[in-house]
Amino acid sequence: MKDEEIRIAIWKQEAARKNFFRPYFMELGLTPGQGQPRILKILLEKGPQTQKELADLCGRDTATISRTLDRMEASGLLERMDHPACRRSYLIHLTADGKKLAEMVEEIFRTCDEIMLQGLSQEEKENLCRILEKITGNLEAGQK
Repeated sequence: MKDEEIRIAIWKQEAARKNFFRPYFMELGLTPGQGQPRILKILLEKGPQTQKELADLCGRDTATISRTLDRMEASGLLERMDHPACRRSYLIHLTADGKKLAEMVEEIFRTCDEIMLQGLSQEEKENLCRILEKITGNLEAGQK
């Protein structure tokens, strides 16, 4: 197998995953590619976060996530509240509507996981995870 075939296989998997999610997220009123589903899921799982914490958890810069948070706040999915331990930052909270939507997003992620991993043994899942983590580390180490 050529190295190029591995890159293409990874790209095809990522494209198929995005194509799987797109209609579900659009039906919920979320914009694909802006990280809204991931933000909702993180806030549901971890509770209120600062903008910097969310950016780090999403692997995005704070400026990019700021625009996304503005849109989500305007849509009534989240709210910024004063951070009790730091006067210069806010904590991002889910609203009641945001929590409901986050629970739906979590179910979509769960469905995708089930479909994506069907037929793989536990050992195959563990090997895949190890290989992908190694590839990610290599790419991060090689960044300019």
